[in-house]
Formats: sequence, C-alpha cells, structure tokens
Amino acid sequence: MRSPFFSLLLLFAFLQCAPAQFLSGPPKAVPSLLADTTAIAAGKPFTIGIRFELADRWHLYWQAPGDSGAAPQVEWELPPGFTAGPIQWPLPHSLKSEGDIFTNVYEGEVLLPVVIQSPAQIPQAPLVFKAKLKWYVCSETCLPGSADVSLSVPSGTPAPANVEIFALWKNRLPQSSRAPFDLEWSQTKDGLLVKIQGAPAGEKVEIFPIPPVGASSEHPETISRTFRIPTTNPGKPEGWKALVVLESGAGERRGWQLDAAFSKNGPALRSNVLPNAKTLKEGPAEPSPSVPLPPPSTPSATDSLAGILWAAFLGGLLLNLMPCVLPVIALKIFGFTQQAGESPRRVFRLGLAFVAGVFTFFLGLAVAVIGLKAAGSGLNWGFQFQNPFILTGIIAAVFVFGLNLLGVFEITLGGEASAKLSALSSKQGYGGAFLHGAFTTLLGTSCTAPYLGVTLGYAVSQPAPTVILIFLTIAAGMSLPYLLLTSNPTLLRFLPKPGAWMERLKQAMGFLILGVAVWLLSVLGQSRGTDALSGACAFLLMLGVGCWLLGTLRSRLLSLLLAVGLGIGGYFVFLKEPLERPFSALRSASGSETEGWEPFTPGRVEAELAKGHAVFVDFTAEWCLNCKVNERVTLSRPEVQAAFKQHAVVMLKADWTNGDPAITAELNRFKRNGVPFYLLYAPGAPDPKVFPELLTPALILEALAALPQK
Repeated sequence: MRSPFFSLLLLFAFLQCAPAQFLSGPPKAVPSLLADTTAIAAGKPFTIGIRFELADRWHLYWQAPGDSGAAPQVEWELPPGFTAGPIQWPLPHSLKSEGDIFTNVYEGEVLLPVVIQSPAQIPQAPLVFKAKLKWYVCSETCLPGSADVSLSVPSGTPAPANVEIFALWKNRLPQSSRAPFDLEWSQTKDGLLVKIQGAPAGEKVEIFPIPPVGASSEHPETISRTFRIPTTNPGKPEGWKALVVLESGAGERRGWQLDAAFSKNGPALRSNVLPNAKTLKEGPAEPSPSVPLPPPSTPSATDSLAGILWAAFLGGLLLNLMPCVLPVIALKIFGFTQQAGESPRRVFRLGLAFVAGVFTFFLGLAVAVIGLKAAGSGLNWGFQFQNPFILTGIIAAVFVFGLNLLGVFEITLGGEASAKLSALSSKQGYGGAFLHGAFTTLLGTSCTAPYLGVTLGYAVSQPAPTVILIFLTIAAGMSLPYLLLTSNPTLLRFLPKPGAWMERLKQAMGFLILGVAVWLLSVLGQSRGTDALSGACAFLLMLGVGCWLLGTLRSRLLSLLLAVGLGIGGYFVFLKEPLERPFSALRSASGSETEGWEPFTPGRVEAELAKGHAVFVDFTAEWCLNCKVNERVTLSRPEVQAAFKQHAVVMLKADWTNGDPAITAELNRFKRNGVPFYLLYAPGAPDPKVFPELLTPALILEALAALPQK
C-alpha cells in the first residue's frame, strides 16, 4: 500500500506547484488593486482600479479584443453590503500583427476602474476587497494568467488617494458628452457599414466595434470615413456598439462609445444625432460592387424521401468502412471471435443487444436534433467532435477503455453480474454488448461516408417523424453486417478457435484503442490549442493513476473514490480553464496557413470571382480522417498544386473543426451537413462544380483543365 499512496503524495505536491503563467523569467503581467480614497464612508461610492503593469513588448486586451485574444475577467469577493459595477475600459490602441491580424490592446500599463458602492451601514473592520483575475498577455506568443489580489481600505472620512494615476486613466475613458459627429449604421448581407459624418477635419478617426453576445466581428475595413465591419453573425444590429476615437495631430485621443439605434423608416441605423445636425439619408445600404455568389444547384431526384432513405441506409452501411472506424471494426470481430464457443442462441441475442445499442444511439441523435431544431440551434454532423467538452469525454472513455483491455483494471457491472464494462472482454453480458454498440457508433460518427452528409443535411430540415425515420435507417445500414454475422453462427466456424492467444490479442487491441485516443488528442490540440492538449495529457495521467489504483487496491470503495477523485481533480486543475477559454483567444496571432491555402469567407469568394479568379474551397476539419486522406493523397500532390498555380486558382480552406457558423451556413446552402466537401467556382459559371467526398488527382486535374483560358 505504500507505493500507491507515495505516488499520490507526489502528484498532489505537483498540483500545488502549478504556475499561473508558463514562461521562464519575470512575470509578463503584474496585477494589483488601487483605491481612489484613503477611507470609506457609508453610502458613498468610490473606485478601485485594477492595475496591470506589463513587460516590454507585451500587451493586454480591451473588452472587444479584435481578431484574437480575450479581455481580462474579474470575480469580486467583497465585504457584506458592498456591490461592484462593471469594468470601465480606457481607450485601446489597434495593433497589427503578421497575417493581417488586428487586435485592440493596452501596452506598458493600464488601470481598469470599477465603481464600488458602499452600504448605508459599514460592517465591522477589516474591509478587505478581493478579486480573482484571469487574463491573456501576448507578444510573439500568448500566455494565460491568473492571480488573487486584495486591497484593505479602512472606514472613516474619505480623502483622495492615488490622484495622479486615477486622473490619468479617467481622461482616457470614453467621454459622456455628446460626440461631435453623427453615425449612420447600415446592415449588409455579410456585416455592418458605419459612416461617420461631421467629424472635425484634420483629426484621425478610428472605430472599435463591440459585438453583442453571440456575434463576432473581424477588424473594420476603412474607406475614407466609412467603416465596413465584417461579421459572421450580425444578428439584430440594435445590440451592436462602437467606440469611435478621434486623434488630433498632437496625439491627443478622445473617444465616445455609442449604441446602434434602429430607424423605423428603413434599414439604416443611426446613433448620436445632434439636435441641429443635418438629417442623414435613410435607406438601404449601397449595393456591393462584387459579384454575388451563385445559388446552389437545383435539388435532384435523390431529394425524394425514398432516395434519401436509400442513401441513408447505404451511408450507414459504408460507415463501417471509414478510416476512423477501422480500429473499432477489429475490436468487433474480436468480440464475436471471443464468443464463438457460446450457444448460437446466446450469440444471436448478444448481436441483438449490440444492434439495439446502435439504434439507441441514433435514436438519441434524432431526439437531440429535434430538440435543438425546436430551440433554434444550428446543427451539423460531427458536432460531438466540435464541442471540446464532449470530445474530452470521448477521449477519457477511449483511454479508460484501452487501459481496461491492457489489464490495468477491471470493472464489473454489479455485485453478481458477470458482464464486463469493456465490450470486448470475455463472456460479456447483454448490457455490455448494448454499450459496445452505442460506443462503437459514437466513435464512428467522426467521418462522413459518401452520401451521408447529403442525407443528414436533408434530415435536419425535415419534420420530427422524418428525422427519426432517417436516423433509424442509418442505424439499420450500420447494424446489418453484425446482425447477419450473429444470426448465422455457422459463419463463426471460419474464425479461429478461442485459446491463450486471445489474451494477447486483447492487449494488442488495447494499444490500438490508445492509438485512437492519441488521434483524438491531436484533434483537441488542433481545435483548442497547445494548452488544452497539455492539460488533457495531464488529466489522462491522473485518470490513468486512478485506474491503476482501481486495479491495485483491495478495498473496492476506497479505490473507486480515489479513482473518481483523481479524475475530477485532474480535470479541474489541468483542463477546465483551457476548455472554457474563448475561441477568439485561441486563434493564432501569426495568421499562418498551410502553404498556398488561405482562410475561407463568403466575402472572399465574391471578391475573387469579381476579379475573374477561379476559387477552390476545401471544407475540412481536424477530426475528419476522410478529409486528411484527401489532403495527403490528392490535394497535396505536386501535380495538383502545380495545376492550381497554372490556372491561378485561389485556394480557400474552410476549417470546420470548431463549427464555424459561416461555414455551417455555406454547407447548408448546398444541403450538406458534414465534411469533406469540395467546390470549384469558375468566373461566369452559374453554379460551382461539386466534387465527390473521395477525391482523386484525376478528378481535380480534369476540372481545372476545363476552366476558361485567360
């Protein structure tokens, strides 16, 4: 017993030493709290400033960080009766990085004022104000930071304190006076247009958009004093705000934060209209000079329900042959081999239990689709791999499953139950076979088989009964091979007889399953960054120690409590914060893309077509092995890349790893609900060319050769 507990002591000692910022040398951001008063009077407000002192060439983010980053967050712990207002944000600076990345930042030092309201009766001293801070500080790399800071202020007669620093940063806050200009807001199909009229001549004008919750924007594009704000989800423009900053020739900066106000007379939006200001022309936004995207092709006869059901059945059948399912297929065959000595009736019943697990999983997906459709949510195939929390759960399940096959531990399903949790362990029960079917289907859904994407794209637009019918048809196609195999035990005679080799094969399959976990970890790392990847590895280490204790300690209750405690503790210490990090903070500041490929936006396609360029769009995701096979076997081939350059084709990569709403909308336009998906736009062509899910170099070269010669 000494060895396990000694290991636990080492692990807990390590947890106590986890740093807040992971880089050698002095801290890059040092936070503290300052008060603008020497004492607190009952019922009187005062201000606490959250001060950050930043290392040279490092920066902190404004409330709307821009193309990357995340704003600092604060969680207050105040004395009884005190309340804290929101953070007041001083005027930021716009910082341009490589790759046309713009961020809104503070450099050197910043003070973020927060107004604190004191109660009518001051509680007993001491009055300690505590703040839990989280932030991201960036230079050539970005680091997460966190700290607990506190400030003690006595009660009594107030007197000003820290006057100079509060006066300095108060002058850098947005002004409450009426702005000396007018704004006219217009909504376009891919964003917002803001025109600034009446601003003093000779002063530089900057705009910092503040999107509402659920929307995001790219950096504004400037044409004179008109700003175009691209956004993936503009929603209702009433929720938008903008900080407009005027800078004089002497470098003096003044700012005003304005809301977008809806005009009932037309789609134009106006804010901050002066009493004697010239009335702005209201009406629709000016049309874009770019060529509009061609509409998707007219649906074919396969859109009929009978055709869709056939495609669903065939897609479910072919799902068993996808690359991401191959390791699981080996495990299924092993499970059937393991049971070859059973009676035919029992083998068939186990097969039915397995099939029931598959059907239950797809039925659950259908119910989830219906529920999310009713709630107005966007849906896509592979959403379980886009959600980092669900993906982490799958990784943990696969990892534990692999350790079980390697013999690290065993879990029984109950006191006298003989079925094992592992779907491949000997003499598994009906419950184990059922869970195996559901678990296998969960792993298999990361790839979209031919026709399956079209089928699911059709399904999510249909009424509830049709959705259920389509998903159950997919389940029938996926289940058919295993139902046939278990219903005809004579086929099992061609499989090897059980023997000692089975334990070795079981262990080998354990390594194969751990390989699947490694692949899923790479998906998590690509979608959520290196911090999430390293945190997931540390979490799995804790989980592995818990599984080892589960198979080592004699006390079932103690070992189970330790295993669960280590798993939960590992998640909260190492993984919770990276998974909850805003996606904007994870985007690379370098903006680098794979050579030759550029990020996809619908507006970019329009712009390139207007210039007479052909455009190839690769809809892909890190969790899609079919996509990776196509990239390696076809798209990266030298002759294919040479043909792209020869025909001056603009190559855009639509990375759907994290479920980008703009990419989802584009897939839905073509009745697709999964990747891979490939389009080739030719200038002047009414429709883009749609490629099959499985690419070959010949297909690409033939399509490129058919492009108009320049």
